[in-house]
Amino acid sequence: MSVRLFVIEDHKMMRKALTDFLEGHANLTIDGMAESAEEALEQLDESAVDLVLADAQLPGMDGIEFVRVARERHPGLLCIMLSGHDHQFYVDQALEAGARGYLAKGKPSEIPKAIFRVLDGETYCSTSSHHKEGASKV
Repeated sequence: MSVRLFVIEDHKMMRKALTDFLEGHANLTIDGMAESAEEALEQLDESAVDLVLADAQLPGMDGIEFVRVARERHPGLLCIMLSGHDHQFYVDQALEAGARGYLAKGKPSEIPKAIFRVLDGETYCSTSSHHKEGASKV
């Protein structure tokens, strides 16, 4: 079974690199993508994806607010936040908004592992070396 992913990333080259990387994995399929939270919310109303990977910093509505709104509209939607910020404050904000994972950008090899752990009911957080990876069953 293939996992259907939706990617929200405002930088075109980063979005392409991320989707190309993810499509290289046998059990992952890109089912949609957007460059803004607002565009993503419109598309998600008409699609059935398993998980959303959302950039934390987006033009207009940021990724954390996107997660909050998306989870209100689609309570079962799983979201993982991708961010250049690795401070615990941002991790806490993302998780409080309803994200089930938080990944520091620049660690693409962790993304598939995080996806499958979140799909398995865990919360997955990965940040720089001064923060440790954590996973907990929810």
